[in-house]
Amino acid sequence: MKVLLTGGKGQLGQSLNRVFPSDWVILSTDKVILDISIKRHVYEVICSFKPDIIINTAAFTSVDAAEKDIESSKLVNYFGVKYIACAAQKYGSKLIHISTDYVFDGKTKSAYKEIDKPQPLNIYGSTKLAGELFITENNVNSYIIRTSWIYSEYGKNFLKSIYNLLLKKKNIHIVGDQIGCPTYAPHIADLIIAIIKNNTISPGLYHFCGDKVISWYDFACEIAHLMGADKSLIMKIDSKDYKFSTIRPSFSALSCNKLERYGYKRSNFLYGITHSIDKLMNFK
Repeated sequence: MKVLLTGGKGQLGQSLNRVFPSDWVILSTDKVILDISIKRHVYEVICSFKPDIIINTAAFTSVDAAEKDIESSKLVNYFGVKYIACAAQKYGSKLIHISTDYVFDGKTKSAYKEIDKPQPLNIYGSTKLAGELFITENNVNSYIIRTSWIYSEYGKNFLKSIYNLLLKKKNIHIVGDQIGCPTYAPHIADLIIAIIKNNTISPGLYHFCGDKVISWYDFACEIAHLMGADKSLIMKIDSKDYKFSTIRPSFSALSCNKLERYGYKRSNFLYGITHSIDKLMNFK
């Protein structure tokens, strides 16, 4: 099995690199090795390596930066995905692509299903949806996995940011009116490996997220609790009072029933957050 991984230095990429079977041939790339926004780079790497599977975790993920740099967001989240999908189809590679809950507008109070109509509120969500749509319309042998609020002991993410601020005893203002499902990156990695190995899931769109519906504020409080840190350092605010103005969905929980019918359970929040914090505390 030959696997090409994009975004290999991100938190999901690092998680995947730790669980790939030893008998698989892996080409794990970052932007230096493979800039997916450059068509020639994409075709050269895929033509040369000829992977059985392409796992695309690379993305322009900064929601606020995307509003200021629309072109870069489009280049990675739409054109980069387009180049990968076309090359995968040309060279016969199966594609697994990671997407986001931010394709939805949050104007509901029930978990979003795969059949629900996306309605992104911001540039990040719009460009990710554009990438999804291109794959859906042009690459039959592909999997799109929408997930949400990814965290882990690796890379840059909300949990690590809160952890480090609490260690420094800094006051933190966190929004309490945005609700979603934090998802542990290694659990997404485990799902991807299972999909490849078992070959029982039909290509298509799937939701996968954590099993707890929670606000960013309550997520931060859980981190403080497990660290034994002072929760009074964390102050709840409304989205309208947050320093960044980019609109985000107020509710973006995902329904994972489609995957659960195949026997794949949702990411266990308590395990993920506990394991992440234990790892971080042992790094110090």
